[in-house]
This record gives sequence, C-alpha cells and structure tokens, in this order.
Amino acid sequence: MKRSSATKALPITTGVAAVAGILILLGSQGISWTDRAEAVSHSKHRHNHEGLTWPPQPRGIANVVVHSDAKKEENERSIQKARMDRLAQKAETGILGLGNRFARITEIEKDEKEDNEDRDRNDQEERNTHKVVNQVVFFSHDKNTTVEVGFDSEDKIEAVTFTPASEYQPEITDEEIEAAQKLARKYFISQGFKKITGLRAYGILAYKPEGKGFFDTRVIYVSFHKHDDAPPELMAWVDLTNQRILQVREEL
Repeated sequence: MKRSSATKALPITTGVAAVAGILILLGSQGISWTDRAEAVSHSKHRHNHEGLTWPPQPRGIANVVVHSDAKKEENERSIQKARMDRLAQKAETGILGLGNRFARITEIEKDEKEDNEDRDRNDQEERNTHKVVNQVVFFSHDKNTTVEVGFDSEDKIEAVTFTPASEYQPEITDEEIEAAQKLARKYFISQGFKKITGLRAYGILAYKPEGKGFFDTRVIYVSFHKHDDAPPELMAWVDLTNQRILQVREEL
C-alpha cells in the first residue's frame, strides 16, 4: 500500500524534534562548549629538583659510566678541525699544481667508529703501508682542475690527484659564489640594469643542459631575487676559470 507524504515525513520530523530536545536539555544543565581542560601539575609532585644530576639518577647509585661528554666531544672536534686546517695549509704550500687562484672545498677524514683495539691495529697497518687516511679537496681556477691531496697517518702527503674540470668538479664554496655574483653584478650594472643593486644573489654549480655533465670550466649559475621566496629576476652563468660572463637572462 502506498504511504502518504505525511507518513514519509514523520520519521524526519520526529528525529529533528528529538535532537532539539537533547540540545534544550544540555542547555538547561549549563554545559559550555568553550570550556577546556587546563594542564596543571599534579598536587603530589612537590619534591625539589635542585642539586640533582641530569639525566636523573637514583639516589645513592654507584659505578655510573658516562657514555657521552659534550664538552669532551666539542674539544675533540676542535682538535680535529685544527689538524685538518694544518693539513690544508701544508697542501696549499706543498702542491705546485694549485696555482695562485684556488678554492679549498672540503676535508675528508677516516672513519673513527672503531674500538681501541681495532684502531691501534689499523693505525699500525697504516703507518706500515702509508695508507691515505685524510684527504683535502681543492679546485684550482688557475689550472681548471680538481686537486685531491691525500695524507697518511703521519700527516705526510702520500697521493695527489689532478682531475680536469670536464670530468669532475666538487661542490662550490661560499667564497666562489661571492666571486661569481660580484662579476655578474658588475656586468649587469655596465648594461644599465639598475635594479640589480636591490636584489639578493644565490649560486649553484652549473651543469651542461640536458644532463651532459660538467662544463669544461668552473661555471656557476647565479640568480638574483628580491627575497628568498621571490622568483629570479636576473640570471647569469659565470665562468670563474676565465673570469667572464657566458650568458645572462632577464625574467620579465
């Protein structure tokens, strides 16, 4: 039998009435939707933390072994950095192939994650075999070459490798970016681009288009922006090896 429209609407009407009744009931009990529970400290947590060591240790504990000492680790890092700086200076004065214009890229040290016994044994083997345990990497702008200088455990130069720029180039340094952006700014100003004075420069190592590898020289792509998140307005490909601008572009 076909139901009337009133019969079809009845369950909906009843449901709305029920919801309305519940809301009225909640309102009569004074429940506020804006109430929020606040985090408070437990009333029983009252003991004093003053004078206790960190991380917390049970009172009266003995034979505690400290596995990490931040001050000691920082001191070791400082000593290692000073040593690597010394090796870099030794490489700079002892390698004729660097020329007068070069960038010190990075220092690579051996893995120190070995126990004392293994370290002592490996150190002895390295002394006997003159194995390269540290390496300093340069890029020579004068020679247009990547230069890798290897040192043995006694800090003596053990190996020197020269790789043409077209075959391999390490990442650029902040100093190289600074030199490239100065050359680019000078060029844009000479061409009448006055807005260059208000733009910030960013640089990356440039590669040949379509994944063809390294340029034959040390080329840095420099882009100029109003701020960090702004699109580039001026761009330049700067050849640091030959100190010249290869290509420029303006985004309108």
